Amino acid sequence: MTASGPVERAVRAELRALKCSVQSDGSAALAVALARQIDSARGAVAAAAAAAQLRLLLDDLRAAAKDARPERTAVDALRADELAARRAAAG
Repeated sequence: MTASGPVERAVRAELRALKCSVQSDGSAALAVALARQIDSARGAVAAAAAAAQLRLLLDDLRAAAKDARPERTAVDALRADELAARRAAAG
């Protein structure tokens, strides 16, 4: 396996932050493959084409990750405050 380039490392870091696995998510695996292509591209046209596709793919992955996260409500905040108060009282 060759060393990953800067674009691939950045994409992998973003995928980790989004909690996307290249093992189980085809879009995540494709994003890494496109990043690898950009890192090894010899021509600007090839790199630009792959970058455009990568940008769109990452936008889709970000949207999917946002949809997968439950929205925090006022009830959640009250429960967290109550739990913190109980912990503080328990010492």
